[in-house]
Parts: sequence; structure tokens; C-alpha cells
Amino acid sequence: MFDLHNPLDVIEKDVVYKTASGMDLQCRIHMPAQPGPKPWPMLLDVHGGGWNRFDRTRDGPVDQQLAALGMVVASVDFRLNGQAPHPAAMQDIHSAIVWLKAHAADFDATPEGMGALGFSSGGHQVLMAGMRPHHAAYASGEAGPHNAALAYLICSGCGYDLITAMTEKSPVAPHQYDHFNLYDYFGGVEGVRGESPLHVIQTAEALATPPLLLIQAGADVLPGFTNDKAAEFAQRYTQRGGQVELAILAGAPHIFINPGLMPDSEAMRRGLAMLKGFIARQLDYQAHPFAPPR
Repeated sequence: MFDLHNPLDVIEKDVVYKTASGMDLQCRIHMPAQPGPKPWPMLLDVHGGGWNRFDRTRDGPVDQQLAALGMVVASVDFRLNGQAPHPAAMQDIHSAIVWLKAHAADFDATPEGMGALGFSSGGHQVLMAGMRPHHAAYASGEAGPHNAALAYLICSGCGYDLITAMTEKSPVAPHQYDHFNLYDYFGGVEGVRGESPLHVIQTAEALATPPLLLIQAGADVLPGFTNDKAAEFAQRYTQRGGQVELAILAGAPHIFINPGLMPDSEAMRRGLAMLKGFIARQLDYQAHPFAPPR
């Protein structure tokens, strides 16, 4: 099935998975051109862009590489900051997960064991969606046999501490130096805190902790996105019972894995190999889970 060494031909098609705020939200499906011996596993890709730009085509080369290994990769549009207020984007991502599971057979895929991948702000959104599959504010209201739970998560360039991202340059006036407009988007300091992974993981909120790969840019200088924040989040995630792999790529800038967006580099090659290997390990574990001796 998922084969790291024998890439397949890939086809792409766009489908509308939801209409909201007068917008048809599309999903780009990357899938092997031929049916597999079993239904293909499925992965959701949530693009980055500071919560306010880009679309489902942003990570195309990565999505194509992953689909060629034997899986369906679905990259989604969602309502951005400036198009609709929070939590519209998270509701759209929640809807996309449920919709993809419900329509998996249309793409020769299985709804079981679905994972998610996100870069930068997309990594943040994947992390929050993965930890909060039943969160009332994210829920899209669809009824049916499928939920928004994810089997594993992959995040690169993730914003872990959004309070620091918003306030580092001016703790007393966060609105003045808020590069990503988080204060307005999430609804003030407490709104930002309620969507900041490093703060949420320390609350008493019931959270899901699916297996997690954090691919960290070693030279990331964005406040709240740095190595120390990644390491602290990984530690707290494991304390909540999650399995975490944290890889820090020395010298890598904030965005470095994506071919076509950044020049080829050792960090890019290693990062791509890491995310492919992690997916392979998760799919293998799903097929052969640990069973405690009786």
C-alpha cells in the first residue's frame, strides 16, 4: 500500500465539500491513478499563510509526493481571517474531516486511520483540530456516522505559543505589534489564549492526543514558533498521554520542507523523509497495534 520506494502516477481533482458565507469551499484531491489492493489511506492537508492567505494549492508538491506513495491527500480551502471571523476556519476544517470520511469511497480511500498535515498556521490549526475533535465551537453540525477525530498529526513551523506571538514586542500593547492580527481574529488576549496550543495543553480541558510528529525549523525566529516552545509543547503533550516525535532541523528557516516554495536543501530532503517515514510507521501500527498480554 504505502510504499516509500515505488511511486505511483497521481491524478488531481477539485470537489466542493461545503458552502459557507456564500463561498463554495473546495478540496483538492491528490490520489493514485489506479486502484489499490485495498482502499487507500487518507491524509488531510491544511495550508499555512498566517491564518489570512493562500489556498488549497499551497502545498501541492508535497501532497503529490505523498499521494504517489499510495494514499489520498486532500488539501482544503477554508474561510480565512478577513473572510469570516474565528472559529469559521476551524469549523471548516472540522467539516472537511467529516466530509472526507463520509466520501472516502468516492476516492478509493478508507475513512479509518485518517491523519492530518499542516505547515505554519496550518500546523496550528491541525494541532487544535486534532486535540479538539469534539469541541463545541468547532463543530459544524453535521449528523452522521463519522466524527472529526484524527489518527495522527504532522505539524511543521507550528505556532505553539500564540500569546508570545502576539505580545513579545509589546506585552502592554499587544494590538500595536500583532503581526498576524491575532488579537482581533481570536477575540482579545483571552481569545488568543484559548486557541494557543501551549496554553490549552496546560488546562483541565479534555483533549485528544493522537500520535504527533513536530518537524521544527531550527532557525525559526517567529515569536511563539521557536525551538524552546516546540520542546515545551512536546513535553506537555506526552504528559497528557500523547506519543510525540520532535525533530529539529539545524539552520532551517520557518518554511523549508515545501518544494517550489523554497530551494532544495538538506533540511528539505530530511524533513520530507521524516514525514513520509512517520506516515509509514503510523499506518503500520494501525495494521499491527500493540495488544497487552492477557
